[in-house]
Amino acid sequence: MASHTARSASIHAVRRYYEQNTRLFRALGLGNRAHAVHRAVWDEATATFDAALQRVNALALAEVRTLLAEQSVSVLRLLDLGCGLGGTLAYCARALPEARLAGVTLSMTQAQIAQRTLPRARAVVITGDFHHLPFTANFHVALAIESLAHSHDLNRAFEQASAALLPGGRLIVCDDVVVRAPSNAAEERWLTTFRAGWCVPGVQPLDETIAAARRAGFVLRRARDLTGALRLHRLPPFLAGAARDLMRLAGRASLFFHSVSGSLALQECLARGVVAYHLMVFEKPIR
Repeated sequence: MASHTARSASIHAVRRYYEQNTRLFRALGLGNRAHAVHRAVWDEATATFDAALQRVNALALAEVRTLLAEQSVSVLRLLDLGCGLGGTLAYCARALPEARLAGVTLSMTQAQIAQRTLPRARAVVITGDFHHLPFTANFHVALAIESLAHSHDLNRAFEQASAALLPGGRLIVCDDVVVRAPSNAAEERWLTTFRAGWCVPGVQPLDETIAAARRAGFVLRRARDLTGALRLHRLPPFLAGAARDLMRLAGRASLFFHSVSGSLALQECLARGVVAYHLMVFEKPIR
């Protein structure tokens, strides 16, 4: 019962986080340009801010096209786990005009915005939990971009992704992972603040994340560390801790400030090398 209660509390926390913050994020300009609040990635192929905002989508699309080149697929079916405002689905819809698309988000507000963004004839967005998907094995590709971090049970999340994919299907994950244990109390506090502020209990060690995928039957095809392509916005050390604590106090009145404390903590975790931003491509083998 305690475990069930903890799972329910985690799901409620993530839903509440996005229900209360989504419209504010958009009012502040976050998510308006790309209909997403993903990280901007400035790698060798990126020259503009708009391209940086779309870079993870472009990398995911490249993986989809790799699958299409390797397999005979008549009509591609793609599922976005934690689709948010539908930005990645919209990007894929423009590039893959014959594809059939589906998205899942905990937030009714996000689902409504996403459905208005997407072509209704080819895309559907449902309000639901990716730990309990209402789909059978029907998809060629599943995406999880900055969404598995919200998972309270990575084993279950990977199992459900596998159950929704056809044999030979790909799961494309882009998210934060822990790449080394905190070496002192300060780093431990930064990591704890990041997880709490952004409601991301699924930010776990890289090897444990890959192991959870393997337990669900996935094989890791490739992985890429994108951390070096992020432009960090780190406060001076004498300000960072004070700002974090101030935002956490303000977060008692508003989840937005709770989110800001998580953002400050993420910058520190990335800069200190505790957390990294990884793209991983998994395959569900053909038995």
